[in-house]
Amino acid sequence: MGRQHKIALVIFCIGVLLCGIGTGVAFTEFGALTYGGRQILGETDMQTEDFDVVFVPKEDQKTIIVGARAAYAAGIGEVCTDAAVPPDTVRFHVTYNGKRVKPFADFEEASGEEMFDRIAFSWYWRNTEDETALMMAAKDIVLKNLKEGKIVSLDTVDVEEVTVLVNPKNEKDVSIVY
Repeated sequence: MGRQHKIALVIFCIGVLLCGIGTGVAFTEFGALTYGGRQILGETDMQTEDFDVVFVPKEDQKTIIVGARAAYAAGIGEVCTDAAVPPDTVRFHVTYNGKRVKPFADFEEASGEEMFDRIAFSWYWRNTEDETALMMAAKDIVLKNLKEGKIVSLDTVDVEEVTVLVNPKNEKDVSIVY
């Protein structure tokens, strides 16, 4: 084996050794991190509001409550009954961040190709926060927590909870579709 081959082999072995040491240090540092919980980015102005939508129940046909994005995000799973809700009304009891979103609900009667009346629930986005400022705040929080040996989950709050309520008389007249 020539002199250049020996030098290349020594350099290669030193590189493998340094990579091994670096990997060991990285795993040791990562293993020492703890979970620091969930932190909310941006301003919050939590509000709770009821949105009532009046509908006309039809025989042998359910009124469909839609809002796939809203339902998924807010965890809507089922329709609950409440005698305080007026008959022939769907009430959305919503807790939301007024700084980021404005919820709405409305009734759409079946027309043409549609087979069912629909009650749509969703929200409008409010662009009151600068997304770049949120990103920079997230960076600062992540770095601060890494220095303290913690990893955190970062989130913004839009809609925290949605409960769909109807009068017990109308329980069989409505259904949720995602």
